[in-house]
Amino acid sequence: MFKLGLTGGIATGKTTISNYLKSIDIPVLDADEYARKVVEPGTPGLAEITNTFGEQVLRADGSLNRKLLGQIVFNDSSSRQTLNDITHPRIQQMMADELHRLAEQQIPLVILDIPLLLENKNVAGADAVMVVTIPESLQLTRLMQRNNLTEKEAQSRISAQMPLVEKEKLADFVIDNSGTISSTQKQVEKVIQKIRQSF
Repeated sequence: MFKLGLTGGIATGKTTISNYLKSIDIPVLDADEYARKVVEPGTPGLAEITNTFGEQVLRADGSLNRKLLGQIVFNDSSSRQTLNDITHPRIQQMMADELHRLAEQQIPLVILDIPLLLENKNVAGADAVMVVTIPESLQLTRLMQRNNLTEKEAQSRISAQMPLVEKEKLADFVIDNSGTISSTQKQVEKVIQKIRQSF
């Protein structure tokens, strides 16, 4: 099984590429999806977050107030690390279980959609890494619009991540997502063809 890591900065359009890969029947293991699952009400993950950050991070219905928790961790690197220490091992376990299931089905190619793949030194064990990139000014604009953030809030979230230029240096494949959707899809198709030829 070939594991292709998919990563990029926040609001670079990784989800668009992820959805395209799903549409051409390539399994995508989405770390963000697992991140939501490990903090659902009643999970040990949410209990540990509440014990660490206090009841203030819960909504009235007992679910996690992501916006409030985001404000805490994006402005304090030690809080961010604490949150990662709680969630990452749980996310990695879910991903490992799903990889095992797909390996048993002899699936030849799997996408590991992991925002912090490079920051976490590729702990997921991707065989190659594909980075989605756009100019930083466009990234800032997209993030402000998508998450309804002020410029300062958006900039602090972008600054909390490894710069895109650094990610590009560590990538096996770079996808420029600043153009049209079809231009992006063509770039992704070329990468997939290249990988399939290596089987």
